[in-house]
Amino acid sequence: MSMQEKVKIQIHPRAFAAFGEELVTNDSVAVLELVKNSYDAYAFEVVIEFGKDEDGFPFISIKDDGLGMTKEVIINAWATIATPFKKKKPIVSRVVDGQERQRVVSGNKGLGRFSAARLGNTMTMITKTENGPAMKAFFDWRLFDSVETIEDCSMTLEEVDNVEGCGTQIIISQLNANWDNEDRIEELKNELSRMVSPFSSVSDFAIKVITGKEVADADVFIKPKSFIEKPVYKIVGEVDSNGTISYEYKYNNVDKTREATGQVLWTEENYRDCYDLLDINEDFLPYRAGNFSFEIRAWDMDSESIQSVSERFNIGKRDLKASIKMYKGISVYRDNVLVLPKSEAGRDWLGLDAKRISQIGRRISTNQVIGIVNISNECNPNIKDTTDREKLADTFEYKQFYEAMLQVIDTLQRERNSDKEDGKKQNTLSEILTPLSSGELVESIEIAVEKGANTNEIVEYVRDYHERNELQLKELNDRLIYYAQTASLGSVAIVIMHEILTGMTCIKRFLDRIKPSIPEDKRTNDYYDTALRSHARILEVTNSFAPLYKRDLRKKIVPVGLKETADLSFNLVSAKKMSEGVIFVNELSDKIKVCMHESEIQTVFINLFDNSCYWTQENENERKITVCLESFSGGKAIISVNDNGRGILPQDAERVFVPGVTSKPKGIGMGLVIVTEIVKAYGGKVGVSQKGKIGGASIVLELPIVEE
Repeated sequence: MSMQEKVKIQIHPRAFAAFGEELVTNDSVAVLELVKNSYDAYAFEVVIEFGKDEDGFPFISIKDDGLGMTKEVIINAWATIATPFKKKKPIVSRVVDGQERQRVVSGNKGLGRFSAARLGNTMTMITKTENGPAMKAFFDWRLFDSVETIEDCSMTLEEVDNVEGCGTQIIISQLNANWDNEDRIEELKNELSRMVSPFSSVSDFAIKVITGKEVADADVFIKPKSFIEKPVYKIVGEVDSNGTISYEYKYNNVDKTREATGQVLWTEENYRDCYDLLDINEDFLPYRAGNFSFEIRAWDMDSESIQSVSERFNIGKRDLKASIKMYKGISVYRDNVLVLPKSEAGRDWLGLDAKRISQIGRRISTNQVIGIVNISNECNPNIKDTTDREKLADTFEYKQFYEAMLQVIDTLQRERNSDKEDGKKQNTLSEILTPLSSGELVESIEIAVEKGANTNEIVEYVRDYHERNELQLKELNDRLIYYAQTASLGSVAIVIMHEILTGMTCIKRFLDRIKPSIPEDKRTNDYYDTALRSHARILEVTNSFAPLYKRDLRKKIVPVGLKETADLSFNLVSAKKMSEGVIFVNELSDKIKVCMHESEIQTVFINLFDNSCYWTQENENERKITVCLESFSGGKAIISVNDNGRGILPQDAERVFVPGVTSKPKGIGMGLVIVTEIVKAYGGKVGVSQKGKIGGASIVLELPIVEE
């Protein structure tokens, strides 16, 4: 048997030669990484210069006024590949005006220096600490391709004189790309503009760009325009360690303002269909991504809205669009330094534009928002950069973070749509259809002809009819989209009920068959009793669906018990996890029957109970829903459905009945619309009681009844 021996693992220098290209995949990202190094050195200002040397050859210079490096740091940290230097020292300190300040460093992989290799073949570095000598290093990245072992790779290092102030300057020569291009420089400026938060969370770090085409007094400082401080829509808030989103929303238009606050809980109901949040057993897992804050500002980009902002802030429409484009999208900052996105390709990392295609106008696109998300190494250690710095690693914590941010965006969209829809009258379907009739048009034209109107005058009547009906058709289209989504529920319910009832019959037959053979031990009998109760419960819930799929609902109306229908409806809603622990109190009379089809009054109750169960989730103590008979006379009963949730603000009392307006994360804003449609079809009314009966929301219904 041969002797075992240890074989040393070696890395050929050519592997390092590829790092500049593989680890940093974009030239703008490469510059950004070097600027981040300046931030980590506690620089106050970084000057990026694109110039030409004495021989006319182009170079890139990145110069900062940071702490600089000593000879020992250059040798033991900078010249050591993938050094843990920053990881061991995550905080950098600097004395400013007699006071010590601190920054959390943005990088810790020790690979950022390969950004220089991406940009050019040679690099000269001049660095000086406050009290130490200035050091000059030179390295040719092509050396990695020409030697056989890493030990043969070296750089020159020497002390130099006549260097004033502390800081570091990196000069990259023999460039790999042509930077004598205005579009390329502009793209870089756009990316650099995001390095520092546009909302001024970092006040002691500035970036300056100089090109050969600009004179000294025309240096470009990266800073946002003033109108960004006063957006039309804004949402600010935080996600806590339990995943609860708390937010403040502000709407600020020329002639109207509105504010709202709210919470979105980390519950399965709010994140249904988010399969990445489930474990292998398809259980919804607790939040563990860590707390973070956010601020998102948005504008409408239609011509009228752009004109309004342009006049308000005295800024040209082209400049306004260019400014939003510079900062557009949602940027993630770790300890105040940009981590996502690093390039134009990553601006829409949340996929907002793809989601907007089917709902243009109602959903927000990347080019109309400027947002920041603040995470930290301390609170979000498992939200990590990928090695190429272009995105965040696909950890489970990142998936939770991603879905939470989509929830924030959805909340902003709901509030924004609420303001855009504000003032619109809630019409029933028949009220929408009535103006579409051509009867009025025909009558108007006939009268005009009798009076001798010419062709142009008649065309004006048609044009006016067309313009009025365009708005009606849009509202009708929006309403029908929802109905189309729900129209198939009846046929689906039939199939599901058939399958469930067939299966339950077999299960009951088996339970009856084995009953005489069950051992007398307590555990087995307990299991058997639980199976019987579960079987009965499934049958009860399944049969509750029966009225929901019957056809020709209103041809023959048989009055149904109001109290019993309310109980059955809550029975359906109570099967949801979010309804666990809700106390339901039905104070209706057994003697009152409602003159509505059972399925439709059941639909009314289900929508109202579902809303109440959802909004009482925020209660830390008792959760409660009551149904009360307020009065009855003349064939009408007034009842109220009440809860002790957050309630409805006075300014939202009308808004909640507008199609598409919702505050529920997965809501589509049609629940109360459908309730109104059904109740009005039977000559009833729906409204909101301004003072909730038990502290939350109170929806009041006027219904047609008969009394036994």
